[in-house]
Amino acid sequence: MNANTVDENANLFFQTPNISNVKFPGFSLTDPNVTFCQSAANPTRTLTFSVTNYANLSGSNQFQLFLSNDNFNTEVQILNPTISFTGAVTTTGNYSATFSFPAQTYGGNYKIRVKSTTLSSFATSQVFSAYDLIFNAGIPLNVTNGNVIICSGSSFTISITDPGTPNSTPLAYPYLTYIWRKKNGNVFDIIANQTGPNLTVSAAGVYYVEVNYGSECSSSASPNTFAQSVQVTVSVASGGNALQINTINGETEVCESIGVELLLQDSSGDPVANGSPISWYLGGQLIPNATSNTYLATQGGSYTASLNNGSCTVSVPDSQAYILDDITFNATLNVGTPYELELGENFNAIVTTDAISPSFVWSFNGTVLTETTNTLNIAAAGQYTVIVTENSGCISTIELNLLVIEPSVDEIPNLISPNDDGVNDKFKVPYNLTSSNNLSLEIYNSSGKQVYVTENYQNTWPENVDEAFQSKAFFYYKMSKDSQVIKEGILTVIK
Repeated sequence: MNANTVDENANLFFQTPNISNVKFPGFSLTDPNVTFCQSAANPTRTLTFSVTNYANLSGSNQFQLFLSNDNFNTEVQILNPTISFTGAVTTTGNYSATFSFPAQTYGGNYKIRVKSTTLSSFATSQVFSAYDLIFNAGIPLNVTNGNVIICSGSSFTISITDPGTPNSTPLAYPYLTYIWRKKNGNVFDIIANQTGPNLTVSAAGVYYVEVNYGSECSSSASPNTFAQSVQVTVSVASGGNALQINTINGETEVCESIGVELLLQDSSGDPVANGSPISWYLGGQLIPNATSNTYLATQGGSYTASLNNGSCTVSVPDSQAYILDDITFNATLNVGTPYELELGENFNAIVTTDAISPSFVWSFNGTVLTETTNTLNIAAAGQYTVIVTENSGCISTIELNLLVIEPSVDEIPNLISPNDDGVNDKFKVPYNLTSSNNLSLEIYNSSGKQVYVTENYQNTWPENVDEAFQSKAFFYYKMSKDSQVIKEGILTVIK
């Protein structure tokens, strides 16, 4: 306030020596170069004024403060000011007025007027700007970690958001306006004509927004102001180098029991924002439910990723895929699959492995066996599996499978003798008929009663050698493949 600003009929005038060199955080009052900032932490301000012809004041006199931003066509009374006499009792009285501006005071063209209730006179300040920091916290944006990637020729809109919690967003106060800035060298220039809560960007750069609390309370004047957002770094994808995948320690191998965390980054090495849809791929195949900027890989392969920012999709090209090799061991069987048993033969299936501390789990036709060493003696046809586990260092497993088949049968027999002598005990048909697992067999006794039927015959009839066979019996059989009858005839059973 300019010293000795006097109304032509005034007995009051403002004095400013006590505030001319004081700057308060939060509320701006410029008259023309004095700053006041009002916030919840520092709400009170002080001005001084003097009264001439002091002796003419009535004992009931009161001084009142009024605020206006339209040259007092309308005005608001500043309630409950504390006005104290500070001078000697002479013909001039000096006063100090301590007050707070009304909440939501915001903008320019403000003036303060002091009135006397008994002197019919007043004094008016010159024009100043006043901004009540109704919101004085970090501004939330739709960019959570400060990084955005856009495609060449596209754009992205940075927006102030409402997290939905009290006092968490300036959007709760619709009268507020904003200042958007873009970095230029070491300073942030104001982006002209951008005062709303959204900014659409199509060029690379570093951006942020602040609440417009006037030049004296801006981030450039007060760098530590809270009423601003994080800085948003916008990158433009070009040449396929906008995205890259890395790990914390640069791992190139992965253990399935531990995994390696992959991180999707922009070209500058910063993690991409989680706000846009992210997809991960292994060997070109989409990994279900992998939508974060990190992915825990548990198997080797070629990893890529993509990000959709709403206007285009940016991808890690196949040529820059992150390659992980499995940390594993070797394990092999000493026989190939399928293995054909000779009549009456048994043999040892042996696992050879370079695992440091291996364990072995054998199973036969899906049933776990008691054998736990690397060797299993086999005397019957069927499906064998051994799971080899490395129990030292990187815990991992290898599954080996071995199909053991009956001796080759060149033709369909017409006589069998199920007497448990190991020779001709079963009705065995050529392996090429049973190997595809869809051979249908029906067997009827001499009375025409069906005694056996299956859609997946595996040379197992009769399944019980104690079945009531006569010393010599005749049976009728019919074999079908893919619903076509391929063979039927008489089977003689000698017990």
